Amino acid sequence: MTAFRALAVSAVALPLAALATPAAAQVDDAIVLNILRNCAEIDDPTARLACYDNNIAAAGGQARSSVPGQMAAPSGGRGAPLDTRGPSGFGREDVRTPDRFETPAGELDQLQSRVSAVTEREPGVYVITLEDGAQWQFTESVSRTYRVPRRGDQVEIDRASLGSFLLTFDRQASVRVRRVR
Repeated sequence: MTAFRALAVSAVALPLAALATPAAAQVDDAIVLNILRNCAEIDDPTARLACYDNNIAAAGGQARSSVPGQMAAPSGGRGAPLDTRGPSGFGREDVRTPDRFETPAGELDQLQSRVSAVTEREPGVYVITLEDGAQWQFTESVSRTYRVPRRGDQVEIDRASLGSFLLTFDRQASVRVRRVR
């Protein structure tokens, strides 16, 4: 009979103990709401998402900090940049920053040079080699009426929008070009 009582007591006690564990891991709704409000004040989307991930995971039981519901002071809050050096790595030129319209230090807005060679790649598409060895290819074909520069002619290449370049020669319409070498 004693074994039966021990089995009955353990059958009732084990489910009750299992029910108490998830309740202890829950955080008060007011604390969670406070966390969400603090995270929402962060301007930088990446930092804001990290704030949500770090603190909501802690509130849900996957604690990344020692005390659930307690968060570190958000970095990158209103008006404070997260990283003063700016973005780095692959694709950094596509990140919208206040200085995205400024020419980086050491880069020119315009280049004037003489042509050393001209090669036709396909009808209306040419590769222009400049004196310094740089090669620029037309990205769009030109009409038959376009007068292609010849060896010794002066051309001007300007920086255009969206990272493109325009070649101007002899007061004709500009041609979009890209550097190939």
